[in-house]
Amino acid sequence: MRLLLSFIGAVLVALALFTLMVLLIMPPTDDPQAPQELLRIGVVRSVSDTASEDPSQQLQRPERPEPPEPVTELQVDAPTAQQMPDLQLQIEVPQLQNALSLSVAPAQSDLRPAPAAPAPAPAPSPAAAAPPPGSAEEVTPLVDIPPNYPRRAQSAGIEGEVTLRFTITPDGKVENLRVIAAEPPGVFEREARRAVSRWRFSPRRENGRAVARDATKTLYFRMEKGRRR
Repeated sequence: MRLLLSFIGAVLVALALFTLMVLLIMPPTDDPQAPQELLRIGVVRSVSDTASEDPSQQLQRPERPEPPEPVTELQVDAPTAQQMPDLQLQIEVPQLQNALSLSVAPAQSDLRPAPAAPAPAPAPSPAAAAPPPGSAEEVTPLVDIPPNYPRRAQSAGIEGEVTLRFTITPDGKVENLRVIAAEPPGVFEREARRAVSRWRFSPRRENGRAVARDATKTLYFRMEKGRRR
């Protein structure tokens, strides 16, 4: 029963709302001639107000400026160049013939004393004869590898020197290495031989050919001052 009553109440409410919406949408039922009269009155009023205005107060339209007159182009003929008459000037140049007498002064003899003849250059001293292949000479290597200082001599503070004799081959290498003097003996010979064997020299040339030669070299073993005992 309650469900039926609630359903009927909902239907009634929906119908009332629908009716209210229709009434809001419908236009009012007034006299349709009233707006036309009002419009007519407004138009007449505006026309009468416009006619009553002072014509002096009406805006004057600006006058359009008159277009400028076209400028006529004047054609001026260029003046013809006047031909100048050719003027021929005939000027007579007098020929001058002057006899010039040239007197040649006699050449003065050079009274200065003749320069003394340069003193003859002293005869060059004969070049030192190259040592024969069998003799030895002191040489400077191109590649100089210093020898190592022996540890035993370094710890003992020993200094010395070694003189070596060897043969320089045509290609600059060292061969036939031998010790000819050592001080003190038996201390520095090994390191000296090892260093000189790796040296390289400039070969001697005779008649454009590289030849072998003998050489000697002395190696000095000296300690720094701070390491001496």
